[in-house]
Amino acid sequence: MKIPTVEDLRRLASTSGLALKDTELRELASLCEGLAPAYDRIEHLAAPRLPVKYPRERGAAPNPSRNPHNAWAWRCEIAGASGGPLSGIRVGIKDNICVAGMPMRNGSDLLAGFEPDEDATVVTRILDAGGIIAGKTTCEDLCFSGGSHTSRPQPVRNPHDPTRSAGGSSSGNAAAIAAGDLTMCVGGDQGGSVRTPASWCGVVGLKPTHGVVPYTGAFPIEPTLDHLGPMGKTVADSALLLSVIAGPDGFDPRQRQSSVQVDYLSALNLPLKGMRIGLVREGFGRPESHPATDQLVRTALGAMERAGAEVAEVSIPWHRDGYDIATAVVLEGSARFLFGQNLVGFGQNGHHPEAMAAAWARAWRAEPDKLPDIGKFALLFEAFLSEHRPGTYYGKAQNLRRPLRAAYDEALTRFDVLAMPTTPFPATPLPPEDAGFAERVSRGLDMEGNTAPFDASGHPAISLPCGRVGDLPVGLMLVARYNDEQSLLRAAAGFEMLGDWKSNSVART
Repeated sequence: MKIPTVEDLRRLASTSGLALKDTELRELASLCEGLAPAYDRIEHLAAPRLPVKYPRERGAAPNPSRNPHNAWAWRCEIAGASGGPLSGIRVGIKDNICVAGMPMRNGSDLLAGFEPDEDATVVTRILDAGGIIAGKTTCEDLCFSGGSHTSRPQPVRNPHDPTRSAGGSSSGNAAAIAAGDLTMCVGGDQGGSVRTPASWCGVVGLKPTHGVVPYTGAFPIEPTLDHLGPMGKTVADSALLLSVIAGPDGFDPRQRQSSVQVDYLSALNLPLKGMRIGLVREGFGRPESHPATDQLVRTALGAMERAGAEVAEVSIPWHRDGYDIATAVVLEGSARFLFGQNLVGFGQNGHHPEAMAAAWARAWRAEPDKLPDIGKFALLFEAFLSEHRPGTYYGKAQNLRRPLRAAYDEALTRFDVLAMPTTPFPATPLPPEDAGFAERVSRGLDMEGNTAPFDASGHPAISLPCGRVGDLPVGLMLVARYNDEQSLLRAAAGFEMLGDWKSNSVART
């Protein structure tokens, strides 16, 4: 370990506003020298890593001719156990999740060359269940965008219209499923990153209750907002994958629930009739809302009502504040966690991603200009807040999450699920290559008005396709009580049975 010199301590003291005498600085240097053996010992001790249980070949970068939507970041075939609920099923893994021996760029040029030495918990669980890891799917640059225009080296294109965004940041997942390459993937969600691409690509995306799926071994953004969740071609695909990856792993401090196993698949066989669905007034008619999107979601809810569900409008004024609360948490929190703590959750007992943290610290400090636009924005804005109001807005936003959650909880005493459009409008055109800084940033955030509040509140939410505006899918979002993913799956499966969303047949049910 390198020991600070007297000159190092003098410089650091001055930066910290401390007036120390030379004698004090020399004594401090001596104290630091006394700590050296402890830190040297820590350097030489072998810390436990997450297990890598199954052999694998390294794989290869995707052939461009077989990757027309840029959905794949890396291709491989890692076989798991010989049997299990996922036996023989090929699963895609978002490229912010560790798969040992495979490149992991997290959508960024900063992490080019990084290869994890451990498997994330969700990867091990998929392999234990007999699944096959088919590769790493493309994600947005550091997962900082709800649009698919920031991934490196190319934007991810929507299979329904390649000129349009696939949504982000789990863009490759949604594009691969929509294109027919896969039936299920694992994605991540901090502001809508599972549900937005699901909505825009016409697939199913489920953000579970915060902490239901362990985040261990995934690149974090803000621990109180970090979620992993399943994406699938159908509700049943998503339910099956959730049944495999959910549950405590003993390593993730985000997890506080018991180890009781939940039968998510049984909810698929329950009737839609009798379910109480609350149409959230504030989720419609937003300033950015597309009228045809609002109407299609209302029509879908009307079909559910004709099938026997009870549908009624409910007002939750706090919903309009949810996006602002989530924004304050993620901007300041992510900047502090990524750039101040280098992915290490100080004050958190759990598994810390040593290799990932070391690679990240080296990369962004050496080449900060390679940060994505939203990352640069967050870094500078947090630095300004640290000078003038350090932690004030972040702390208040964290406190405001409690009345936000309480408002949804109160509504959910009267309804089994809440409903609204996932995104206020269908997939937008990809921004031009010469788009300015502000446009690139805003186009990564302007679709999250309905999704981000539930990252802030922690409630489980699912997006499923409910029809089309022109050739573009529209997503219906359902939200349930904490740890009640079964109600989401019951309602979603019931709706799915009503008709083919691609032909808007549900509207005529």
